[in-house]
Parts: sequence; C-alpha cells; structure tokens
Amino acid sequence: MYRLSPLTYIVGGIAAAGLHGHPVECSESEISVFNPPLGFTCGTYLETYLEEAPGQLYNPTATSQCQYCPLSNSDQFLSLSAVSWNTCWRNFGIVWAYIVFNICMAITLYYVFRVKRWGGSNPTNRSSKAKAWFHLTGSYARSIFAMWWGQALNPV
Repeated sequence: MYRLSPLTYIVGGIAAAGLHGHPVECSESEISVFNPPLGFTCGTYLETYLEEAPGQLYNPTATSQCQYCPLSNSDQFLSLSAVSWNTCWRNFGIVWAYIVFNICMAITLYYVFRVKRWGGSNPTNRSSKAKAWFHLTGSYARSIFAMWWGQALNPV
C-alpha cells in the first residue's frame, strides 16, 4: 500500500527537493566513539575505510576517542527511505497522474450513476424506493439516538 499512496510521492518529492545536498551534523547520541590502535591517529587508522564509507570523521588528528558520524549529507539519509533527487520529477508526474485520474473517475462515475438513464426501470419508481429506504433508515437512527441520549441523560 506504501507505493499506491499519493502521499508517498508528495512527501518524497518535497523532501528530496528541500533537503538535497545539505550537510549533516550528528548529535552526540549518533556519533560512534572508539579508540584507534596505539601509534595511530584517528585519520590514519580510518583512512582506507573513509575512502568508501559515506560518513565523516570529526577529529582526524586525535589519538584517542575518535568521533565518527555515519552520514555526511542529507541525500544519504533520504536514500534509506528510497527518496532521491533523481526522482523528484518522476514523483511530480505521478502526483499529477493521480490528480487527472481522480478527476476523470469522478466525472465518469457521476455520469454513470446520475446522468445516464439505464433502461428497464422507471426513474420515479427508483427515487421513491430510495426515499422509502432513507426514511426507514432515518427512523432507525432516530430511535437508536433517542435511546442513547436517554441513557446519557439518566445514567443508572
């Protein structure tokens, strides 16, 4: 259902357009703190790792308490939710497809159920049956509401 909801594409497009390329600064609870082996600085210890890893090292010259943030920009965070800058215009088009589809279906259904006269039944007969059904349903609803209202006013 996630992919069928137009809200997915609206939020994805807005988030990708608004957050694209912004730098990320991790809070203290998100930073990984560790000690490198003796004789290494944090930068030399993580040099090969940082070539492929997406994060950032806050103190590369330190010899203890290395602080590593796993993200460096907002696009990396958005990719966890399958949102990217490359899909902004696709999402925009999908939202417009939903809008056009809903308008077309509303017009079609209005025509089919309200304008088109289907053969075989008398329209006045149909409307009188509908009126009778609504009258009966309304009387049931009134009696249920009256019972509930009476109990609400006079609790036992």
